[in-house]
Amino acid sequence: MIVDLHSDLLSFLTHKPGRSPEDPASRCSYPQLMQGHVKLQTLAIFTTTAKDSVSRGKAQVEAFQKLLAHYPNCFSSCKLPLNGSTVQLIPAFENASSFADESEPFAAALGRLEGYIEAIGPCFYIGMTWDEENRFGGGNRAPSVGLKEDGRRLLHWMNGKKIAIDLSHTSDRLAYALFDYIDKEHLLIPVIASHSNFRAVSDYPRNLPDDLAKEIAKRGGLIGLNFFAPFIHQSDPSAIQRHVEYALALSAGDALCFGADFFCDSDFPNIQEKYQRKEAYYPELSDASVYPALLGRLADKIKEEQLVKIANQNALRFLQKHILF
Repeated sequence: MIVDLHSDLLSFLTHKPGRSPEDPASRCSYPQLMQGHVKLQTLAIFTTTAKDSVSRGKAQVEAFQKLLAHYPNCFSSCKLPLNGSTVQLIPAFENASSFADESEPFAAALGRLEGYIEAIGPCFYIGMTWDEENRFGGGNRAPSVGLKEDGRRLLHWMNGKKIAIDLSHTSDRLAYALFDYIDKEHLLIPVIASHSNFRAVSDYPRNLPDDLAKEIAKRGGLIGLNFFAPFIHQSDPSAIQRHVEYALALSAGDALCFGADFFCDSDFPNIQEKYQRKEAYYPELSDASVYPALLGRLADKIKEEQLVKIANQNALRFLQKHILF
């Protein structure tokens, strides 16, 4: 049984009209999820920070609702324990720009977020940023930008709300500031990196440096293994095992889980230029059907007990303790 912390199925469904959750181009279609034994899938509400961010976020919230309403034999809302034959779904906000325009009053953005959570909750996590800077703080490609005033306001709203803060798209400076501010204000907010690997194995800003990975693990958080090829290795798909082994060396074995980050790369033609590679995914890690084969390959060197933790136990324990209790 697989629990996964991140996919972009909602972005796929809303990118062009008439798309279906059974389309394999999404890399995380219902048939692929079933083949991969995925029992619980987190669906990201993803937008870049742009003029249409809020409208695109709203469309993805509506797409989440339609999946549950129109495909009841395929999908259901997340509820522990994981029973039944459907793929259970839980939403998350990958970029706070999906509910907050850059120039509107913070109270208006917060009211929108509260309405969304009332409609589709429970919510797994919120990431403040994507690649660039926004009103909340700095993204991966804005390394000099840390935590802004609206980011602090959002943290105070999240306090005790049973929603994790996600570090996968923060600048390092923002990530450190989030830890410091949560501690300084004694806020009850769990911390995760929903879809990030380890920078020591693949040197990208989207991957975690050792000290951040250790801090997430120390706080009982989660780190979701990302299947996007550059974040694994520029040329070697087997490096996914090195990421697992590196996590264990950092004493992060109880934090490690899956956050595959499957998306339809043809919807984003700038990917090839941005990462200087033709294919976004290695064939053996290309869609949500691959989990059983991957676990089989990892079993050669990783103990079964640890593989079960990665597959579902770590994520389920976190959800039960912090999100769905």
